[in-house]
Amino acid sequence: MSNKTNTRDLNIKFIHQFKRSTRTEWPDKFRLCWFFDPNTLDYIYEHKDEYFITNGFVLSDALVQQLPEGFQKKYFEPHERCLLFLLFEIQIVNFINSDFVDSGEFENTFGVSKNRYFSTEAIDEWTEQIELL
Repeated sequence: MSNKTNTRDLNIKFIHQFKRSTRTEWPDKFRLCWFFDPNTLDYIYEHKDEYFITNGFVLSDALVQQLPEGFQKKYFEPHERCLLFLLFEIQIVNFINSDFVDSGEFENTFGVSKNRYFSTEAIDEWTEQIELL
């Protein structure tokens, strides 16, 4: 674990607004936290612009190492969302359904409940989209 972050001081928010530029080349304004482990500091972040349009996804180095060969990269394009969500489905679902993510905030952001977003129907739709790639 990094010496930079004290896990007792972590304030994990589902939506975070950037006050300054990030390390990405994207014009980032917001970040959605799809997964964060306070013990290992592993993460999956979705970066969005000022219009809340997805620029891409960023993974921690340890999660990159868990990806299959040929997919190991830190930055993913918006159209690769389904791939990431299928590969890290369990981690994402468990994090989103935890107390870290407020149900009201999630529903206000996406217009559907957490249960609908991660329903069997939604997972099947993601799988169909992957097959079309």
